[in-house]
Order: sequence, then structure tokens, then C-alpha cells
Amino acid sequence: MFRIEKFLNLEIESQCFYFICMKSLLYCLILELFLFSVSCKNNRSDKQMQTLSGIDTASINSGIRNVLKRIRISPDSVITLLSFIEKQSSAINYKNGNGEIYWAMGLSNFYKYRYDSALHLYKKAYSTFAEIKNKQGMAKALFSMSYAYSAMQDMQKSLECSEAGKKLYEELQDYNKTYDCTEGLIYINKQLNRTKAVDSLLNLLIEVAEKTRDKKKQASSYIVLGNRYIDQAYLNLAIEAFYKALTLVEETGDPAETADALGSIGLTNLYLGEYKTAIDYYLKQEVILEAQKDNYELSKTYTGLGEAYNALKNYNKGLEYHQKSLALSRKMHFNPSISNSLQNIGYTYYLMKDSVRLALEYVKQSIKINTESKNLNKLADNYVLSGRIYLFMGNYPKAIGFLEHSLLLAQLYNNPNVVMESSGLLNKVYADSRNYKKAYDNILINNEIRDSLIGGNNLKRITQLEMQRSFDKRQNETEFSHLQEKLKFETELRKNRLIRNYLIVVGLLIIGFGIFLFYSFRKSRKADKEKEVLLKEIHHRVKNNLMVISSLLNLQSGSIADDSTRNAIRESQSRVKSMALIHQLLYQSEMFTGIDFSQYLEQLMQSLQSTYCRPGRNITYIIRSDHIKLDIDTAIPLGLLTNELTTNAYKYAFSDNGGGNIEVDFHKTMDQNYLLRISDDGKGFPEGFDIEKSSTLGLKLVKILAKQIKARLDYSLHNGTEFNVVFTLSS
Repeated sequence: MFRIEKFLNLEIESQCFYFICMKSLLYCLILELFLFSVSCKNNRSDKQMQTLSGIDTASINSGIRNVLKRIRISPDSVITLLSFIEKQSSAINYKNGNGEIYWAMGLSNFYKYRYDSALHLYKKAYSTFAEIKNKQGMAKALFSMSYAYSAMQDMQKSLECSEAGKKLYEELQDYNKTYDCTEGLIYINKQLNRTKAVDSLLNLLIEVAEKTRDKKKQASSYIVLGNRYIDQAYLNLAIEAFYKALTLVEETGDPAETADALGSIGLTNLYLGEYKTAIDYYLKQEVILEAQKDNYELSKTYTGLGEAYNALKNYNKGLEYHQKSLALSRKMHFNPSISNSLQNIGYTYYLMKDSVRLALEYVKQSIKINTESKNLNKLADNYVLSGRIYLFMGNYPKAIGFLEHSLLLAQLYNNPNVVMESSGLLNKVYADSRNYKKAYDNILINNEIRDSLIGGNNLKRITQLEMQRSFDKRQNETEFSHLQEKLKFETELRKNRLIRNYLIVVGLLIIGFGIFLFYSFRKSRKADKEKEVLLKEIHHRVKNNLMVISSLLNLQSGSIADDSTRNAIRESQSRVKSMALIHQLLYQSEMFTGIDFSQYLEQLMQSLQSTYCRPGRNITYIIRSDHIKLDIDTAIPLGLLTNELTTNAYKYAFSDNGGGNIEVDFHKTMDQNYLLRISDDGKGFPEGFDIEKSSTLGLKLVKILAKQIKARLDYSLHNGTEFNVVFTLSS
């Protein structure tokens, strides 16, 4: 991945003994080179221009390589040595050696954060390589210039240098370096908000990685792709890309790349709200990074662990990891990371409620760093947290001052999340103090940003995600009846009631309108070919509308803090998807009068298998089905019924670390009836459980759906479960 911070990951913690030894070796090398130069002055001959006291092109190249090995340990000493070698190279007019030396000097200055000096030396290296038409050297110098410009925040010039370097590497058919340049261009274009260019370069990155036949680069390309999916809120696609990367790096055994993949999976699970899973992957990454002594990446891992534990309300553990991250950041003297850790510690103390004064002290330290570095975007985060703390302390004038500053900076630097948070808090404060004019102004700002996020990019992203994937990663565990109670409770505590109700109403209207269109068009099915095309389009639109509803519900669930409410909304989302699959199969079929239910069962079970069968759960399924076509009136309730029973089997029939089998049978019986049997060899229902008296929504739905298609429902609930649905198709 193209990260400036990779250059900043210095081995500051090197043992003193090791440093002293290396320093001694450097002085010995200087002395040896000095003796060679003295010998040169005393023994000049006609062969002096070709070899100067044993110094030739091979020895200069060897000297440069040896010095570069020490560049991270002591950049200043390396610059001194390179200056000495440069004199020897100039003495024999070795231009290529001079170019390599200028480039290495630039790299040494880069490691010391002297970006202006580094850039000057990179340009000098480029000119020297260009003089002898060394395209490889020219491309290397351009790529390094791109890094320097990026570190100096001149992204346009960074872009130009990286594109020029990439073009030269393509001419040389150096796919490894072409890959590095492409990865760099992705980073730069992201900073310049050039979305189309980023997406195009991502496709190119995957292609170039395949050409390198280097599994590390192939894995890296999937990590870059996964990070792009995260930016676009395609979290399921991101997980898929990261798992591909992990599989590749595990084959190579490279610890650094493995740690990168593990951390990416952990971060995505953090965004998905799968906090325990995120912690598992972060802890695996921590072991590798500690062995590698990669302090920068390790500090980020500690930050992720801190956020995950905070989300689980284990604030003491969260505080412990945020403090570990701060300690490493201070050890590296890396101010952006120090500021971020201070902010996280302050937020953790704020969550603990009994330590708000400590929270304020840490946030003040973060503010000081961000003010000195003029990082105004991060200052907006500092100010909004300060506002929250002062609100908690009851100091409303101070709180209003910080929140107003936060809102101003967030609007200036286009940070919609902070704008929403600041304006929402200001609205509450002004309303409580009866300053309704300012309260109204802030709620307008808040609603404008919220509408933009929902109606713009986020809605578009999630809709595209749901259309690409038939079903979401997880099904939900909470009953619908509990959802109704929680929704009522949430209306009293949260200000998102209007949006949630709006989404539900719009969803019902879309479903109703889609069903109305479908049945109206179905009556005219015997019309000509043109009407058949139109009917197919209607099925397509109904399916899309259902997926949009699913996306809206998914989006809403992400903004609800209460886990039970969020899970209940996602339960409804799952049922909408099962109906969408019916319409998908209809519009894909040449015959619109019915669908092949065996095909539906295959797709449904594949989705459920991928959702619930994680590592450690060996659950298999078997489908035995005749190719029976069902009309939509029968297929929808039967499909919902199948979804309910199989989902319950996956969630409740087997132990967390165990396995088992699920069998689905669908065929025509001897008496011309139809039988759907769903069974498992799991642990069955508890002793004394009576399905007739059950109040769970899932089993209620099963009985209602069976009644809808006039089916007889038989079941066995012990030594595994078995449900038999027997019905007759009307002619």
C-alpha cells in the first residue's frame, strides 16, 4: 500500500549496544576509504581514470548497497559516507553511480523529515540519470519525488511525477515497479477526490499484480481494493477482498503482509459492529507486529483494539490499549498519531462519566498539537468532544463556544459527520436554553447534511452493494414482536423517529405499488411479445425496489445505537430479500407463469451457508428437490417459510463450535400433493417446548404462511427438528 507513514516507521527502539557496534563499523569504513584516497594520491598512473586506487564502478556500487543497509539506523552518518563515495564516483566520471548516490542521499533526508532537501537531491538524481538515458534510474527518481511532494502536501505535482514514473516502468515492462506506481497513483487520486480515476486504477492494479506473479503484490492489491470498498461503504465486498489477501499472504508466509491483512479484516469488522470478531483479528495482528517491532502499525492496532473494547463498554480495557498506542506514538515522535491517541483517551474517559476532568486534560493536549501543526480538520474533532465534555459538566457557555468552532471548521473542511454531531448538540443546547432561533438554524444544518448523506452517496453506495450481493452477511436473531416494543421505546429517546418512520412508509408504498403493478400486468400475460418484455421489466423493477427497501433498512440500522432494535430491523430486511429473490428468478426466466422452486432453494441455501458457516462451524446442507414450478402466490409464502425454518436451524440447532446437517426435501407425493420437508440433526427444542404456545415471530410466521397456502404443518422437535409442509396446488 502507498503510505507515507511507511517511511516514518523508524527503528527508534534499537538496542544501544547494536547502535554502538554499527557506529564503530561506520567509522572503520570511513577510515578505510580515507586510506584508499591517500593511496590514490601517492600512486597515480595512466590507468587512474579507469580505476582509482582500486575504486572502480563495481566497488562504488557495492559501497552504495552496503551503506543503504544502514540508512534507517543512522541517516545522517549515511549521508556523510555517501558524500565520500560521491567524490570517488566523480573522480572516475561514473554518472550512474552519482545518480544512485544523489537518490540515496535524498532518501536519507526523507527519513529525517527534511523533505525540501530530499526533493532537491531526487531532482539532481533524475537529471544525472537523464543525462545517460538511464530510464530505470529516471523512473526511480520520479517515484521518490512523488513521495516527497506528497509529504509536502503538493498532491498535483506528486501526481505528475508518479504518472511519469509509471509510464517509464511500463516501457521497461517492469511490472513490479509499475505496480508500486499504480498503487501510489491510487493514493494520490484519493487525496484529490478523483473517484473515477481511483476506480480505473484499481482495476489496473489487480491486472498488474497478476502479471508480477508475486503473491505478496497480489495480496496487497486486494487489500487496496478492500480499503476502497470500505471508503464506499461496501463492507461485505471489503471483507471478501481482505480474506483473499489473507489466503495469498499465508501461502507466502510473509509476516508483515499477513499482519496487514489481519488488521484490515479487524477494521472492517469494527465498522460492521462485529466487535468481538474485530478483537480476535487485531490480537492475531498484535502478535506478529510485536515480533516485527513495527511500532507504527502496532500503534494503529492498539487504537483499533481500544475502539472495539469501548464499543463493548469495557472502558478499562479500551483505555489500556489507547494508552499503549500513545506510548508508541511518543516513542516514534510522530505528532499526528500522538494527537489521535490523546483524543481517543479523552473520549474513553468521557465515556466512563466519572473521569470527565481527565478527559478534558487529554483533549487539551491533542488541541495543542493540532493547533501547532495547523491540522484544522482534526481540531474540529477535538472541539466537538470538548463541547460534549463541557455539556456533561454543565458549563453551557464553554460548550457552545467549542461546538460553534467545531461546526465552523467542519463546514470549512467538508467534514459532514462532525457537522451533523456539532449541529445536533447545538440544537439541543439552544433549545434547552430557549434560544429557538439558533436551535432552528442548527436543526436545518443537521437535516441538510443528513438528507445529503441519505439521499446522495451513502444511499447510492448501499443500493449498489445490495444489488451486487443477493443476501447480506448476517441474518438477525431478535423477534419481530420485540422490534415493535423497541421501536416505541426508541421514539421517546432518539431523534431519528421521523426518518425511520419515513423509510418504513416509503418501503411499504414501494412494495404495494410493485405488487399492484405485478398483478395488473399478470392479468394481461396472454398478450403479444411486447407485453412479455414489459412484464419482465416489471419483475426486474419490483426486485430492485425490494432491494432498495432492504438497503434503506440496512442504512437506518447503522444509525441506531440499540443492538436489539438494530437487529430487529435487520430481521425484517432478511425477509424482504427472500421475496426479492422470487422476483429475480421470475425476470431471469423465459416463462413468467412460475419459477423453478428447486433453483430458488439452491440460491437461498447457498446464501445462508455463506452467512452462517464461519471457521469452526462445520454445517452442511443437502437439497433433494424435483423441478417443480410454482406460481408467485405460492412461491412467496413458501419461500418465506423456508427462509424462516432454515435460518432458525443455522442459528439455534447447533452449538457455536460444532456442526451438523440440514436437509431440505421438496417433491410431489403419491397422492398428488406436494411435500416440503426441512430437518436437521441438531440439539432440538428444549424439553417442554410447545410450538402452539410459542410467541416468537419466526414460528408465528411459519404457521401464518402455512395457513396462507392452505398447507398442513407437521413437526417433530426432539433429537433434531423436522418440519413437514404438505399442500396442494390449485389448477
